[in-house]
Amino acid sequence: MLNNETPQDEPRTSKTSSTGRLFETLLREAHEAVAKQKYLDAVYRLEELLRHEEFLHDHEKIVLHTELATVLFWLGDYKTALYHCEKALGYASENDQVYALLGKIAVSEFRFSDARNFFAKIHRDNPARALGQCLVCIKVRDTRGAQNFLNEIARKVSPADKEFKVYTAYVRLLQGNTKEAIADARKLLSLCEREPFLMVLVAEILITAGNFGEASAAAQKVRRVCPENDAALALLAHAAYAEQDFDAAKDYAEQAVRLNGRNAYAKTVLMKCAVRRGDYSTAEVLGQKVLEDSPEYSLGRANLGDVYFLQGRYELAELEYGETEQLMDSETKGARLR
Repeated sequence: MLNNETPQDEPRTSKTSSTGRLFETLLREAHEAVAKQKYLDAVYRLEELLRHEEFLHDHEKIVLHTELATVLFWLGDYKTALYHCEKALGYASENDQVYALLGKIAVSEFRFSDARNFFAKIHRDNPARALGQCLVCIKVRDTRGAQNFLNEIARKVSPADKEFKVYTAYVRLLQGNTKEAIADARKLLSLCEREPFLMVLVAEILITAGNFGEASAAAQKVRRVCPENDAALALLAHAAYAEQDFDAAKDYAEQAVRLNGRNAYAKTVLMKCAVRRGDYSTAEVLGQKVLEDSPEYSLGRANLGDVYFLQGRYELAELEYGETEQLMDSETKGARLR
């Protein structure tokens, strides 16, 4: 969420008072744009403020760079979001909000070790630290680890906290409580509508549970306001493939990878599309690249095992499935089938 507070460290001089009024006006307009899901408008207003950076207090610069990074992250512009995170840290190196955001960007780029390191920099008494570590566990399918972090978070946040509720629903799914997870996800759809990152996770719950239509509808909502959000495109690719619209699946997945070259989820869809065309060599290269970039991504390893299995290379498939089993302790349908 964006920070609505802009405390004053010291009185403004007459020279900067007009800039102060501009800051308050444009910041308010940026918040209003975010509330209306007009994220590009919000970026424009925040960038306009930074053009007057020399007249701003350091705490105002931190607010601007952090909020810009947040909105750009939602839009899928990770490179520019990282730039603004670094600028914010340049003014104050201990910034939990920035480290939480850096961790989420790393997760979105399937850099799980980096994500853990960023989340570990958050102060121990801040629930964002355990929330971030829980998110990493969810993504790598470490269900026991995720549950342990949920237990820790439950002592620090309200049960109504949206991020906590989303992670709880996701862990329920990984534990095999599919009906409860689906019911939770459906309730969360309206709650998370204005938070693209959480909306994508809710869509992931639905798609992993096999509710492809609902997942696709949720991903399309994200894409309407964040057209270059690669995570939403990867979900649309998976849903299209499951519904046997293979051309659309390939197109969505390729768009996702163009926007985020490390989107391992989209690459697994491209692997499936290649296998369906009988192009096992392309599928194998894609799978090996996924594991090279994200060795902890158990779903990438499982999909590479599928490639070997479908070729009749059962010893290699067994090796990948064995590695998958060591990494993954979830009870989803796909995990049980393997």
